[in-house]
This record gives sequence, structure tokens and C-alpha cells, in this order.
Amino acid sequence: MEEFMIDNEFILGEKEINQEINQAVLEQRTADFKGKKLQCLLLAEKIIDCGLDLQDSAIIGNVFMANAAVNGSVNLARAWVGGSLFLGQAKINGDLSLQNGKIGQSANMVGLKLSGSLDLNETQVNGFVSLAKAQIEGNADLKNITVADYAIDGLTVKGDIYLGGATIKGTFDMTGAKLDGQASLENSTIAVDKTARP
Repeated sequence: MEEFMIDNEFILGEKEINQEINQAVLEQRTADFKGKKLQCLLLAEKIIDCGLDLQDSAIIGNVFMANAAVNGSVNLARAWVGGSLFLGQAKINGDLSLQNGKIGQSANMVGLKLSGSLDLNETQVNGFVSLAKAQIEGNADLKNITVADYAIDGLTVKGDIYLGGATIKGTFDMTGAKLDGQASLENSTIAVDKTARP
């Protein structure tokens, strides 16, 4: 993919995204995509030796980071993702923030390993949120999250949250959560405080 323009704005493609990540690693800093527009973020199976700052960014397609290893935090605060977020089996050595973000389709984080905290405060997701089998060393903040049903090609994806088999070592807070579906915490381990008062 190459950088291209829509409505006089540059959209970063895979080449530009990889260049910024490589430069950030060389300079020992966080890769900076703050406020940028990206076609998609395809980092599956990659080892990324820096954090990723995507705060206030717009990602037209999907964020696909299956089995990726990120040596730093991933900041998607106030980001807009037009497609789905898939972090299945990803390892993040830091925090993951989606605070006040908008996910156009489901947020699937099955088996995510996170050494820091998860912030989904005020996040809006169309479809489901799955943290099944996730291992979170810090806190999980799902305060005021909105998870809504959405329909695509005649199929309705329920607005559910799945935490089956998840391990959260810090606090777990769902105060004010709004779900079109239901929350499943079957076989989850939450070590400290659990607050779930939608």
C-alpha cells in the first residue's frame, strides 16, 4: 500500500506505517501516529520493539495484530476504527488504552497478554467485546462502555462482552456499562476488586 489522498488528506498505507515503526525503534521512542489517518493497521505475527501512539487517529479498515508482540504501550484513546479490532493472542508489554474510542465492528482480544492495564472507559463498540482467556496484569476499566448490536448483510452480531477464562490481577470495573446483549464471566479470575453495576 502507498500513501494516498482522500479529500486532500493523506492516508498512511502499510509502507509508511512500517517506516515510522522502524524509525521509532532506531530512535528508541514510541511510534507516532497521533491524529493521523491510516488505511488499516496490519501487524499480525510481528515483533514491534516500541510502543504505538494512535491517539485521535482514524483507521479506515481493521486493526489486525494477531500474535503480535509489542514492547511498549498501545494508545488508541479517542481513535476511530472503521472495521474490527483483533488482538487475538497478542502480547503487549505495557498498557492498552481505547478510552473514548469508537470501534465500527467487534473488538476481539481473545488470549491477549497485557503486562499493564486495559482502559475501555467510554469506548463504543458495535458488535461484541471478547477478552476470553485474556491475561491482564493490571486493571481492567470498562466504565461507561457501550457495546451495541449491529447488522451486516442480514446477520445481527450481538452486543455481548465475553470474559470466559480471563485473568485480571487488578480491579475490574463496569460501572455504567451499556450492553445490548449480555456479559459472560464464566471461569474468570479477578484478583482484587470487581465492580459491575451497569
